Amino acid sequence: MDVHKRHSLFNRTQEQASFTVFQPGFFNSELEPESLEDFDFEKAPNHNPTVNTITEEDDPIPHSSGVTYHSVVTSCGSAAPMINQQQPPLPESVEEYDMQPIYQKVLKERAVKNYQIFPGNTRFLCGGRLVTSKDYRAFIIALILLITPAALFCVFTCPFLWNQVHPVIPIVFAYLFILAFASMLKTSWTDPGIIPRNLDIPQQEIIDENASSTHASIMSDIAQKQIRIKNTSWSLRYCETCKIYRPPRASHCRQCDNCVEYEDHHCIWLNNCVGKRNYRPFFTFIVTCVILCIYVIAFDVYYLLSIASNSPGRGFGFVFSQAPVSFVLSIYCFFLLWMVGGLTIYHCSLIMRGVTTHEQLRRDIFKLTYPDLGANPYNKRNPLKNMIQVLCQPQPKSYLRRRKMADPVIEKL
Repeated sequence: MDVHKRHSLFNRTQEQASFTVFQPGFFNSELEPESLEDFDFEKAPNHNPTVNTITEEDDPIPHSSGVTYHSVVTSCGSAAPMINQQQPPLPESVEEYDMQPIYQKVLKERAVKNYQIFPGNTRFLCGGRLVTSKDYRAFIIALILLITPAALFCVFTCPFLWNQVHPVIPIVFAYLFILAFASMLKTSWTDPGIIPRNLDIPQQEIIDENASSTHASIMSDIAQKQIRIKNTSWSLRYCETCKIYRPPRASHCRQCDNCVEYEDHHCIWLNNCVGKRNYRPFFTFIVTCVILCIYVIAFDVYYLLSIASNSPGRGFGFVFSQAPVSFVLSIYCFFLLWMVGGLTIYHCSLIMRGVTTHEQLRRDIFKLTYPDLGANPYNKRNPLKNMIQVLCQPQPKSYLRRRKMADPVIEKL
């Protein structure tokens, strides 16, 4: 039977609506076998190889029949019935459509690290190794205010000090500047003590019946947690944003949008919160800046007095013309000393009393809420012990496993 005759037989079979199974004939056989075991495959003749050279225009079997291109030759030698494949029904919903691979909806798992999906306003640098906030404009200004006067002092004043006084003076200045610069970067790029989120997710949600249908307010059924501090019951505050019970001395920073342990304040000039893990480099930074200001003022004034003593009878105009940069630099450091010096004195007072800036600002409210504890229950009643507690403790480990792999994120291509 040639190809075109088989095609006619196929079409006639398709026209009969009562038949859904097409049984092809067999080569050189008068009777069809009753089963697959009765068919003699060894005596079946070889097919004409020219049949495989047909083109798409002369294809005798339509593509919609369920018969593949390679079954054109082998269909007559098969003893098993060929069932007409029907197109599967369309899905009833969009979700069912999205999950059916027959429609080529491909899902891909993307491996991410914890810092890549961390919420809030925290910025991670160098693959999650550095932690800072997103608003860095004030930090750039602070860098300029630190680096510019140091560079001017090295260029215009240090040569005189190296040659006329002693080389150790510029070396000490370089050490102080490196210490201040490193402390600034460490404070800005260190995790201040961010507490992980979603540690205490409410189990139940109560919908307010009095709210409108379009704007139904959902109130979390949050249980109160109590701890004891110096035999006094203390209620832990629940953070709705971070979904955690904040431990004592922790606060939620609006700029960073994180709960920070032992948060002192958010410093816009360093673009980071100052908390448990970076308070010591912050204090080192402001103290070193005060020493640098005093250092620059003292040796700039000494440089100006040396010029005046070597030029008797000359006035202020001559001295200013000989060292204008040193004169302006001394005035700049004088005003900077008032600002940074006042901040340093304030934090020295906080350290000796064992309190943070937040606790100092809320001391009256705290005293009214917990009268038995007083305004400061964390004071060790000894300034030296308080200083050791704040400045001499090892840096605790970060709660954030920033570079650990998170659960795979499913993406639809």
